Amino acid sequence: MRNRGRGVNGTRRLRPAGERGLLIETPDDEDVHALATWLRAGTHGHRLVEIVPGPATVLVVGEPGTLADLARELERTAPFARAPEDAGPVTEVKVVYDGVDLDAVCAHSGLTRREVVEQHTGALSRVDYFGFSPGVWYANGVPGVLRVPRMDTPRTRVPEGAVAIANEYTSIYPGGTPGGWRIIGRSVSPSLWDPERTPPNLIDVGDRVRFVAVAP
Repeated sequence: MRNRGRGVNGTRRLRPAGERGLLIETPDDEDVHALATWLRAGTHGHRLVEIVPGPATVLVVGEPGTLADLARELERTAPFARAPEDAGPVTEVKVVYDGVDLDAVCAHSGLTRREVVEQHTGALSRVDYFGFSPGVWYANGVPGVLRVPRMDTPRTRVPEGAVAIANEYTSIYPGGTPGGWRIIGRSVSPSLWDPERTPPNLIDVGDRVRFVAVAP
């Protein structure tokens, strides 16, 4: 997965997004969640309708005059935003590593099954954003050696609790959706997504996830 929308030469790039939106494209090493936090707490935060961090972007929604003021501040005085190392709560997820794509991941990475598990459980991933389908979150932090591409032909239906990886992201499928990520295991922890629950998600953007291997 390539990074899209990055700023040029380490600077932010601002683009209009309709009449009431401003898309802030960030440089590679700026943390979008830290920038979103700064925007919420800043001079114009109370005048903004919505602030939505995404992959290498932050979408800001508000009145045109507010967005114009914010754009000037971003270009002149806004600090470079980095997240502290311990930002966001940590949710542990117990996983049985017996996924249908585990051997394919081993072949791609050159690792044994045990080494794949050690790499996945040794990383602390952070939820960058939600997308594709309700309950699907994208947690960034997969070690480089495990960054396998998506399948050429996605599955038409992925079971609930499937733990999967693709490029720099990992996630748990909520069930019943198509999916082209590589399934390496299954969660045996209580579901993080339940549409009948309020709120339906037990994790949020900026939260961190640690996977723990357990026996079947």
